Amino acid sequence: MLEPITTTLADIQKKLMSILHPRAILVGHSLNSDLNALKITHPFIIDTALIYPHPRGPPLKSSLKWLAQKYLNREIQKGHGTTGPGAGHDSIEDARCCLDLLKQKCEKGKEWGTNDAQGENIFKRVARAGVKYKSQGGSAIPSPINSKSSAAIDWGEPKKGPGAAANFPIGCKSDEDVMEGVIRAVKGDHDGKEIPGGGVDFIWARFRELEAVKGWWNNNKVAAAEAAAVVDAEMQGSTLDKAAVVASENEKPLAAITGDPLLPVIKSDGTSIVTATADLTRRISKVYEALPPCTAFVIYSGSGDPREMSRMQAMQSQYKREYKFKKWDELSVKWTDTEEQALRKAIKVARDGVGFFGVKWCIDGGRTCPSINRNIPLVLQAVWLLLRGHHDVRWPCQRAKEAFAGLKAIDLSHADTNE
Repeated sequence: MLEPITTTLADIQKKLMSILHPRAILVGHSLNSDLNALKITHPFIIDTALIYPHPRGPPLKSSLKWLAQKYLNREIQKGHGTTGPGAGHDSIEDARCCLDLLKQKCEKGKEWGTNDAQGENIFKRVARAGVKYKSQGGSAIPSPINSKSSAAIDWGEPKKGPGAAANFPIGCKSDEDVMEGVIRAVKGDHDGKEIPGGGVDFIWARFRELEAVKGWWNNNKVAAAEAAAVVDAEMQGSTLDKAAVVASENEKPLAAITGDPLLPVIKSDGTSIVTATADLTRRISKVYEALPPCTAFVIYSGSGDPREMSRMQAMQSQYKREYKFKKWDELSVKWTDTEEQALRKAIKVARDGVGFFGVKWCIDGGRTCPSINRNIPLVLQAVWLLLRGHHDVRWPCQRAKEAFAGLKAIDLSHADTNE
């Protein structure tokens, strides 16, 4: 294919140098690859792979095709100027796409296209709070010396995602590792070399084994890839049996379904789910026992069941691929308003989750009272009535009554609602 070509790398470099003057701004996507291949450098570059960072952070980069779909609602790289459906790039189309992405970035601001556009990273927000809150004389200016510390404990490498903003990202290979990492972050290291004694101010952790056993662990990408493999085989005139490509998920180990080597190979049956649930409960209990008094403790599921959503998204992906080169009657999957509504319903189910919020209650010189812990809402209600001037307050236990005996009623009629 390149046999008749006589243009050399030096010829290309000379041509580019005649176009690019020293003050020109070079715009493109992942330009480091192109410039390395061309063996040239340039001082002024805008790279859409950098101004639109990957959601999971570096070194990952989002593809130009994905950025065009997400931010421009545009389909690119569909085989223009090449042979065969879905192959190759159109350089003019890619260049225009980069310019449009840059224009949108300039119009919407520097935070557009970043994770911070969806809300401030919680670890950055914790650090920005300082050791003391403003009402206590603290500063909102982040500082490595006096800022609140945080830890992110997760499977794999949390420093490759939002956890990179935490002071102590701790990678794990099992839920047991996660539990031990949380307890370590709560108490600190014995020698204080990495995590100081007394632990950190904010900890985020994720248990995943129950999620894996139930088959909720991000199957959508693999499902979509399997559907795409069937379509590719049909495009190439292969006689490959679909069943050989898209095998039943029940016949695969979970590691094969998700493609993640960290995922434990656990057979998805009733016994495993019961065991995983019991293990999760035990680990949560141990974490709670390790918490110091007056610690807020939040447990949330993160999402609902995503399996139907993943299945519908795989169907939609297969439909989009086939629609490019097949007639409607030849499509193996037809996507109509019925399927669209089913997908929206499945997305709603996947987005619904459940959460619990509590505080590890402790009063009277640091001695925890089990009766108070069991009746925190009633204790708070009694305290509120006492502050409002009620004298016939009913306390859930004698210990709580003694603990709050020194409280006096206050006049709330002129109080600031923010206090």
